[in-house]
Amino acid sequence: MWAYFLRRLGYTLVTLWGLTLITFVLTRVVPGDPARTAAGPQARQEQVEEVRKLYGLDKPLWVQYGVYMRNLLRGDFGKSLWSKQPVVTDIKAYFLPTLELGVFAGVLFFTLGVPLGVLSAVYRNSLLDHGSRLLSLAGVSLPVFILGLLLQLVFYKLLGWFPAGGRFDPFVSPPQHLTGLYILDSLLTGNWKALACSLHHIFLPAVTLAYGSLAVVSRMTRASLLEVFGQDYIKTARAKGLSERAVLLKHALRNAMVPILTITGLQVGSLLGGVLLVEVIFSWPGLGTYAYTAVTVLDVNAIMAITLITGIIYTGVNFLVDFLYTVVDPRIRYQ
Repeated sequence: MWAYFLRRLGYTLVTLWGLTLITFVLTRVVPGDPARTAAGPQARQEQVEEVRKLYGLDKPLWVQYGVYMRNLLRGDFGKSLWSKQPVVTDIKAYFLPTLELGVFAGVLFFTLGVPLGVLSAVYRNSLLDHGSRLLSLAGVSLPVFILGLLLQLVFYKLLGWFPAGGRFDPFVSPPQHLTGLYILDSLLTGNWKALACSLHHIFLPAVTLAYGSLAVVSRMTRASLLEVFGQDYIKTARAKGLSERAVLLKHALRNAMVPILTITGLQVGSLLGGVLLVEVIFSWPGLGTYAYTAVTVLDVNAIMAITLITGIIYTGVNFLVDFLYTVVDPRIRYQ
Protein backbone atom coordinates (compact mmCIF):
# COMPACT_ATOMS: atom_id res chain seq x y z
CA MET A 1 0.00 0.00 0.00
CA TRP A 2 2.76 2.45 0.92
CA ALA A 3 4.44 1.88 -2.44
CA TYR A 4 1.17 2.73 -4.16
CA PHE A 5 0.71 5.95 -2.21
CA LEU A 6 4.32 7.00 -2.78
CA ARG A 7 3.81 6.42 -6.49
CA ARG A 8 0.60 8.47 -6.40
CA LEU A 9 2.45 11.21 -4.54
CA GLY A 10 5.06 11.25 -7.30
CA TYR A 11 2.35 11.56 -9.96
CA THR A 12 0.77 14.38 -7.96
CA LEU A 13 4.04 16.30 -7.77
CA VAL A 14 4.55 15.92 -11.53
CA THR A 15 0.98 17.15 -12.10
CA LEU A 16 1.52 20.20 -9.90
CA TRP A 17 4.80 20.97 -11.67
CA GLY A 18 3.02 20.83 -15.03
CA LEU A 19 0.34 23.10 -13.61
CA THR A 20 2.93 25.70 -12.60
CA LEU A 21 4.59 25.52 -16.02
CA ILE A 22 1.35 25.96 -17.99
CA THR A 23 0.06 28.74 -15.74
CA PHE A 24 3.41 30.56 -15.82
CA VAL A 25 3.50 30.56 -19.61
CA LEU A 26 -0.14 31.64 -19.92
CA THR A 27 0.27 34.56 -17.52
CA ARG A 28 3.20 35.80 -19.61
CA VAL A 29 1.66 35.48 -23.06
CA VAL A 30 -1.81 36.95 -22.39
CA PRO A 31 -2.36 40.52 -23.64
CA GLY A 32 -1.39 43.15 -21.12
CA ASP A 33 1.68 44.40 -19.32
CA PRO A 34 1.91 43.51 -15.61
CA ALA A 35 4.60 46.14 -15.09
CA ARG A 36 2.38 48.85 -16.58
CA THR A 37 -0.52 47.72 -14.37
CA ALA A 38 1.65 47.76 -11.26
CA ALA A 39 3.17 51.16 -12.06
CA GLY A 40 -0.21 52.74 -12.75
CA PRO A 41 -1.84 54.17 -15.88
CA GLN A 42 -0.19 57.59 -15.39
CA ALA A 43 3.34 56.24 -14.91
CA ARG A 44 6.09 57.27 -17.30
CA GLN A 45 7.92 54.68 -19.38
CA GLU A 46 11.00 54.98 -17.18
CA GLN A 47 8.93 54.13 -14.10
CA VAL A 48 7.40 51.15 -15.90
CA GLU A 49 10.88 49.88 -16.75
CA GLU A 50 11.92 50.25 -13.11
CA VAL A 51 8.95 48.18 -11.99
CA ARG A 52 9.70 45.59 -14.66
CA LYS A 53 13.28 45.32 -13.41
CA LEU A 54 12.17 45.25 -9.75
CA TYR A 55 9.94 42.22 -10.30
CA GLY A 56 12.31 40.47 -12.70
CA LEU A 57 9.97 40.85 -15.67
CA ASP A 58 12.81 42.09 -17.87
CA LYS A 59 14.57 38.70 -17.86
CA PRO A 60 14.02 35.93 -20.45
CA LEU A 61 11.01 33.72 -19.83
CA TRP A 62 13.00 30.62 -18.90
CA VAL A 63 15.07 32.62 -16.40
CA GLN A 64 11.91 34.01 -14.83
CA TYR A 65 10.49 30.49 -14.47
CA GLY A 66 13.73 29.17 -12.95
CA VAL A 67 13.74 31.99 -10.39
CA TYR A 68 10.07 31.37 -9.64
CA MET A 69 10.57 27.62 -9.05
CA ARG A 70 13.62 28.27 -6.87
CA ASN A 71 11.65 30.66 -4.71
CA LEU A 72 8.61 28.38 -4.70
CA LEU A 73 10.64 25.50 -3.25
CA ARG A 74 11.53 27.87 -0.41
CA GLY A 75 7.85 28.66 0.18
CA ASP A 76 8.10 32.08 -1.47
CA PHE A 77 5.29 32.89 -3.94
CA GLY A 78 6.78 36.26 -4.81
CA LYS A 79 5.44 39.75 -4.25
CA SER A 80 1.98 40.86 -5.29
CA LEU A 81 1.91 43.53 -7.97
CA TRP A 82 -1.43 44.74 -6.58
CA SER A 83 -1.03 44.79 -2.79
CA LYS A 84 2.75 45.36 -2.89
CA GLN A 85 3.26 42.75 -0.16
CA PRO A 86 4.29 39.07 -0.22
CA VAL A 87 1.67 36.85 -1.82
CA VAL A 88 1.98 34.46 1.15
CA THR A 89 0.72 37.25 3.41
CA ASP A 90 -2.29 37.81 1.15
CA ILE A 91 -3.01 34.08 0.95
CA LYS A 92 -3.02 33.79 4.74
CA ALA A 93 -5.56 36.59 4.95
CA TYR A 94 -7.88 35.31 2.21
CA PHE A 95 -7.59 31.52 2.53
CA LEU A 96 -9.42 30.95 5.82
CA PRO A 97 -12.72 32.59 4.75
CA THR A 98 -12.68 30.44 1.59
CA LEU A 99 -11.85 27.32 3.62
CA GLU A 100 -14.77 28.00 5.95
CA LEU A 101 -17.17 28.58 3.05
CA GLY A 102 -15.92 25.52 1.15
CA VAL A 103 -16.11 23.17 4.13
CA PHE A 104 -19.59 24.40 5.05
CA ALA A 105 -20.78 23.95 1.46
CA GLY A 106 -19.13 20.52 1.25
CA VAL A 107 -20.79 19.31 4.44
CA LEU A 108 -24.06 20.74 3.19
CA PHE A 109 -24.11 19.00 -0.18
CA PHE A 110 -22.87 15.64 1.19
CA THR A 111 -25.09 15.41 4.28
CA LEU A 112 -28.17 16.43 2.28
CA GLY A 113 -27.32 14.86 -1.09
CA VAL A 114 -26.69 11.31 0.13
CA PRO A 115 -29.90 11.02 2.24
CA LEU A 116 -31.91 12.55 -0.59
CA GLY A 117 -30.48 10.00 -3.01
CA VAL A 118 -31.18 7.16 -0.57
CA LEU A 119 -34.80 8.22 -0.18
CA SER A 120 -35.18 8.53 -3.95
CA ALA A 121 -33.86 4.99 -4.41
CA VAL A 122 -35.97 3.48 -1.61
CA TYR A 123 -39.14 5.23 -2.82
CA ARG A 124 -38.39 4.83 -6.51
CA ASN A 125 -40.85 6.51 -8.94
CA SER A 126 -42.73 8.09 -6.04
CA LEU A 127 -43.62 11.74 -5.72
CA LEU A 128 -40.49 12.21 -3.61
CA ASP A 129 -38.35 10.67 -6.36
CA HIS A 130 -39.87 12.88 -9.05
CA GLY A 131 -39.41 15.96 -6.86
CA SER A 132 -35.77 15.02 -6.26
CA ARG A 133 -35.24 14.57 -10.00
CA LEU A 134 -36.70 18.03 -10.66
CA LEU A 135 -34.53 19.53 -7.91
CA SER A 136 -31.43 17.87 -9.37
CA LEU A 137 -32.25 19.02 -12.88
CA ALA A 138 -32.50 22.59 -11.66
CA GLY A 139 -29.25 22.21 -9.74
CA VAL A 140 -27.19 21.12 -12.74
CA SER A 141 -28.90 23.59 -15.11
CA LEU A 142 -28.74 26.84 -13.15
CA PRO A 143 -25.43 28.71 -13.44
CA VAL A 144 -24.06 29.53 -10.02
CA PHE A 145 -24.18 33.30 -10.58
CA ILE A 146 -27.85 33.15 -11.60
CA LEU A 147 -28.70 31.10 -8.51
CA GLY A 148 -26.81 33.49 -6.26
CA LEU A 149 -28.59 36.53 -7.66
CA LEU A 150 -31.98 34.78 -7.35
CA LEU A 151 -31.31 33.90 -3.71
CA GLN A 152 -30.31 37.49 -2.99
CA LEU A 153 -33.47 38.74 -4.69
CA VAL A 154 -35.77 36.42 -2.76
CA PHE A 155 -34.18 36.07 0.68
CA TYR A 156 -32.63 39.53 0.99
CA LYS A 157 -34.67 41.99 -1.04
CA LEU A 158 -38.15 40.43 -0.85
CA LEU A 159 -38.14 38.54 2.46
CA GLY A 160 -35.27 40.21 4.30
CA TRP A 161 -34.25 36.97 6.01
CA PHE A 162 -30.55 36.96 5.15
CA PRO A 163 -27.91 39.63 4.42
CA ALA A 164 -26.95 40.33 0.81
CA GLY A 165 -23.28 39.68 1.42
CA GLY A 166 -20.27 39.96 3.67
CA ARG A 167 -18.80 37.49 6.12
CA PHE A 168 -19.82 39.15 9.39
CA ASP A 169 -22.00 41.95 10.70
CA PRO A 170 -19.87 45.06 11.23
CA PHE A 171 -21.92 45.94 14.33
CA VAL A 172 -21.19 42.59 16.05
CA SER A 173 -17.84 41.77 17.62
CA PRO A 174 -16.18 38.78 15.92
CA PRO A 175 -15.23 35.78 18.04
CA GLN A 176 -11.84 35.48 19.70
CA HIS A 177 -9.25 34.54 17.08
CA LEU A 178 -8.18 30.92 17.61
CA THR A 179 -8.27 29.33 14.16
CA GLY A 180 -9.52 32.20 11.99
CA LEU A 181 -12.69 30.24 11.17
CA TYR A 182 -15.54 32.25 12.65
CA ILE A 183 -17.94 29.34 13.11
CA LEU A 184 -15.36 27.12 14.79
CA ASP A 185 -13.98 29.95 16.93
CA SER A 186 -17.51 30.85 18.05
CA LEU A 187 -18.14 27.24 19.10
CA LEU A 188 -14.81 26.92 20.92
CA THR A 189 -15.31 30.17 22.85
CA GLY A 190 -19.05 29.74 23.43
CA ASN A 191 -19.84 33.01 21.69
CA TRP A 192 -23.37 32.16 20.53
CA LYS A 193 -24.12 35.64 19.20
CA ALA A 194 -21.08 35.49 16.93
CA LEU A 195 -22.04 31.94 15.90
CA ALA A 196 -25.53 33.05 14.91
CA CYS A 197 -24.09 35.98 12.96
CA SER A 198 -21.59 33.74 11.15
CA LEU A 199 -24.24 31.19 10.18
CA HIS A 200 -26.58 33.97 9.10
CA HIS A 201 -23.99 35.36 6.67
CA ILE A 202 -22.61 32.07 5.35
CA PHE A 203 -25.93 30.38 4.60
CA LEU A 204 -26.79 31.94 1.22
CA PRO A 205 -23.30 31.72 -0.33
CA ALA A 206 -22.92 28.15 0.94
CA VAL A 207 -26.27 27.08 -0.52
CA THR A 208 -25.37 28.74 -3.82
CA LEU A 209 -22.03 26.96 -3.91
CA ALA A 210 -23.37 23.57 -2.80
CA TYR A 211 -26.59 23.30 -4.80
CA GLY A 212 -25.11 21.97 -8.05
CA SER A 213 -22.94 19.41 -6.23
CA LEU A 214 -25.88 18.34 -4.08
CA ALA A 215 -27.87 17.56 -7.22
CA VAL A 216 -25.08 15.45 -8.71
CA VAL A 217 -24.39 13.53 -5.47
CA SER A 218 -28.07 12.78 -4.87
CA ARG A 219 -28.55 11.35 -8.38
CA MET A 220 -25.35 9.31 -8.16
CA THR A 221 -26.46 7.92 -4.78
CA ARG A 222 -29.82 6.94 -6.23
CA ALA A 223 -28.30 5.27 -9.29
CA SER A 224 -25.66 3.43 -7.28
CA LEU A 225 -28.18 2.15 -4.73
CA LEU A 226 -30.60 0.95 -7.40
CA GLU A 227 -27.77 -1.01 -9.00
CA VAL A 228 -26.85 -2.59 -5.65
CA PHE A 229 -30.50 -3.42 -4.89
CA GLY A 230 -30.48 -5.73 -7.91
CA GLN A 231 -27.53 -7.82 -6.68
CA ASP A 232 -27.98 -11.40 -5.45
CA TYR A 233 -26.59 -10.76 -1.97
CA ILE A 234 -29.32 -8.17 -1.36
CA LYS A 235 -31.97 -10.71 -2.37
CA THR A 236 -30.33 -13.24 -0.05
CA ALA A 237 -30.33 -10.79 2.85
CA ARG A 238 -34.02 -10.14 2.34
CA ALA A 239 -34.73 -13.87 2.04
CA LYS A 240 -33.09 -14.39 5.44
CA GLY A 241 -35.69 -12.06 6.93
CA LEU A 242 -33.53 -9.01 7.57
CA SER A 243 -35.42 -5.76 7.91
CA GLU A 244 -35.26 -3.25 5.07
CA ARG A 245 -33.39 -0.89 7.38
CA ALA A 246 -30.69 -3.50 8.01
CA VAL A 247 -30.48 -4.39 4.33
CA LEU A 248 -30.11 -0.72 3.39
CA LEU A 249 -27.59 0.36 6.01
CA LYS A 250 -25.48 -2.78 6.47
CA HIS A 251 -25.43 -4.21 2.96
CA ALA A 252 -26.63 -1.84 0.26
CA LEU A 253 -25.36 1.61 1.23
CA ARG A 254 -21.82 0.59 2.11
CA ASN A 255 -21.40 -1.26 -1.18
CA ALA A 256 -22.77 1.76 -3.04
CA MET A 257 -20.34 4.20 -1.39
CA VAL A 258 -17.41 3.80 -3.81
CA PRO A 259 -19.03 5.67 -6.75
CA ILE A 260 -20.54 8.14 -4.29
CA LEU A 261 -17.10 8.94 -2.87
CA THR A 262 -15.71 9.22 -6.39
CA ILE A 263 -18.28 11.78 -7.49
CA THR A 264 -17.89 13.64 -4.19
CA GLY A 265 -14.17 14.03 -4.79
CA LEU A 266 -14.81 15.27 -8.31
CA GLN A 267 -17.33 17.81 -7.03
CA VAL A 268 -14.54 19.53 -5.13
CA GLY A 269 -13.50 20.84 -8.53
CA SER A 270 -16.95 22.35 -8.97
CA LEU A 271 -16.69 24.03 -5.58
CA LEU A 272 -13.27 25.46 -6.40
CA GLY A 273 -14.51 26.69 -9.76
CA GLY A 274 -17.70 28.21 -8.40
CA VAL A 275 -16.18 29.87 -5.35
CA LEU A 276 -14.84 32.79 -7.41
CA LEU A 277 -18.27 33.83 -8.66
CA VAL A 278 -19.97 33.14 -5.33
CA GLU A 279 -17.49 35.22 -3.37
CA VAL A 280 -17.74 38.12 -5.78
CA ILE A 281 -21.56 38.04 -5.75
CA PHE A 282 -21.80 37.84 -1.95
CA SER A 283 -18.78 40.08 -1.21
CA TRP A 284 -17.12 37.22 0.63
CA PRO A 285 -13.50 38.17 1.50
CA GLY A 286 -11.87 34.95 0.33
CA LEU A 287 -9.55 33.56 -2.32
CA GLY A 288 -12.23 33.95 -4.99
CA THR A 289 -12.38 37.69 -4.44
CA TYR A 290 -8.59 37.83 -4.33
CA ALA A 291 -8.38 35.83 -7.58
CA TYR A 292 -10.88 38.15 -9.26
CA THR A 293 -8.81 41.18 -8.31
CA ALA A 294 -5.58 39.45 -9.39
CA VAL A 295 -6.99 38.61 -12.81
CA THR A 296 -8.38 42.11 -13.42
CA VAL A 297 -5.03 43.79 -12.62
CA LEU A 298 -2.91 40.96 -14.13
CA ASP A 299 -1.17 40.21 -10.83
CA VAL A 300 0.85 37.28 -12.19
CA ASN A 301 2.37 36.14 -8.88
CA ALA A 302 -1.03 36.06 -7.18
CA ILE A 303 -2.57 34.18 -10.11
CA MET A 304 0.21 31.58 -9.96
CA ALA A 305 -0.23 31.11 -6.21
CA ILE A 306 -4.00 30.73 -6.37
CA THR A 307 -3.79 28.25 -9.24
CA LEU A 308 -1.20 26.15 -7.41
CA ILE A 309 -3.17 26.14 -4.15
CA THR A 310 -6.31 25.14 -6.04
CA GLY A 311 -4.43 22.28 -7.68
CA ILE A 312 -3.03 21.10 -4.33
CA ILE A 313 -6.50 21.07 -2.76
CA TYR A 314 -8.08 19.22 -5.68
CA THR A 315 -5.39 16.56 -5.94
CA GLY A 316 -5.24 16.22 -2.15
CA VAL A 317 -8.97 15.58 -1.87
CA ASN A 318 -8.88 12.95 -4.61
CA PHE A 319 -5.86 11.37 -2.91
CA LEU A 320 -7.95 11.15 0.28
CA VAL A 321 -10.86 9.63 -1.65
CA ASP A 322 -8.57 6.85 -2.92
CA PHE A 323 -7.65 6.07 0.66
CA LEU A 324 -11.29 6.04 1.79
CA TYR A 325 -12.05 3.36 -0.81
CA THR A 326 -10.19 0.86 1.36
CA VAL A 327 -12.24 1.92 4.39
CA VAL A 328 -15.71 1.55 2.89
CA ASP A 329 -14.87 -1.54 0.78
CA PRO A 330 -12.50 -4.09 2.41
CA ARG A 331 -12.12 -5.86 -0.96
CA ILE A 332 -10.09 -2.94 -2.31
CA ARG A 333 -6.39 -3.23 -1.57
CA TYR A 334 -3.58 -1.23 -3.14
CA GLN A 335 -0.57 -3.37 -4.00
